[in-house]
Amino acid sequence: MRGPGLALAALICVSPQTAQSDAPSPPPKVKVGTLLRDNGALVAWMRGRSNEFAASVARARQAEADASASRLLPNPIVDASLGDIVVGQSNPTGLGFGETAIYTAGITETIELGKRGPRSRAADLRWQSARLASSSTLLERVALARLALGRVVYLTARQSILEEQLVSARAAAQLERVRLDQGAISGNDYDRLLLDTMTLELDLARSRSDFEGALAGCRGALLASCDAPGATLVDLEQAAPLPERMGIPRDALERRADVQALNLERDAARQDAVLAGRRAIPDPAVRVGYTHDNLVISGDQENTLTFGLVFPLPIFDRGQHDSARALARADELDHTRTATLQSATADLDELMSRRDFLERGLSTLQKDAVPRSQNVLITTNKAFDQGQVSLTDLLMARRTHITLLLTVLDLKFDFFSVRSELRRVLGLDAADISQGTTP
Repeated sequence: MRGPGLALAALICVSPQTAQSDAPSPPPKVKVGTLLRDNGALVAWMRGRSNEFAASVARARQAEADASASRLLPNPIVDASLGDIVVGQSNPTGLGFGETAIYTAGITETIELGKRGPRSRAADLRWQSARLASSSTLLERVALARLALGRVVYLTARQSILEEQLVSARAAAQLERVRLDQGAISGNDYDRLLLDTMTLELDLARSRSDFEGALAGCRGALLASCDAPGATLVDLEQAAPLPERMGIPRDALERRADVQALNLERDAARQDAVLAGRRAIPDPAVRVGYTHDNLVISGDQENTLTFGLVFPLPIFDRGQHDSARALARADELDHTRTATLQSATADLDELMSRRDFLERGLSTLQKDAVPRSQNVLITTNKAFDQGQVSLTDLLMARRTHITLLLTVLDLKFDFFSVRSELRRVLGLDAADISQGTTP
């Protein structure tokens, strides 16, 4: 009984640890503000977490295997045969199987003429294209993740503005309740004040709902729990920086990973056309055979070697249709590349125009409009307390100030979104990608 008792005691001691080790590990957390400001860290995070990028890396490995396989020689063919098996009476009569059978074995190797070069070049080009496509996929995922992080920071700041204004509105409502009891304001004015407070509460509730949705989107984009506390508008303003004095670098579009990948795919299709055209060159097959002949009684040689050369005749299929198809594929890819560049150029023009407008608009609002609106609200509050202005004026001044603050916040988020999109369109994050491991 001692053995089972010790085993049960060990099981009781080990089971809590086993249960703890089997429990799912909590998802990793990311600091939203920190990751948003650091492009290199964001690229490294997405490189290690993105399933889409991992899939593109796997496709690049497939293309690498194809490139290696394209350099292999054709497999030799080994054949064997057994002949001169007598059916019926042998000649001369009385010969057995061991005296008539003929054994033959041979090996055949095809010699390719002018085909391995274009085939291997096409495979190498597709491998390079797959690697660039992998980098392009990572750039897309980084842009989406950065936008998701920025939206979390934006909605955090929006909540802060609405919470601050709601606290102020509630304090004013409590103060006006005292004045209502004293008969200093009418019940109608007090109800209007409460309605304005209720509207702020509804706006705040909607903003909180949007914030929860943004956290879910952030989790989906980064495959991690997004830690929003501590993130501020400063993080949003410093994120997605652009080079100073940036004009319209259209030549940068030509260097984009997806455009270069299309170039390489087009060149690979042209090599396919060359390969198909060279099928008109016949590939000879060389055979070496050995024959062991047991019918030496008839004067045959017992052991002999044979050498053969076979030439296929490319009369009907000379690769003409496959060549035409490959050239059409090259034209398709060339047009796709042109369309991609045209679309990117249009996006670049639009983004540059929006960036200039947002820079000017934000500068004007932050330096002039917001301070002026703040002063108007403070002055109107004092005047209302002294009975010099109506409640309508106060509510209008408050609502105007809140709207202005939210407008500035929206413009800041739009400005961040434009910068982030410009980095994607121009491929500016590629420098951070190149510092990591090349897929």
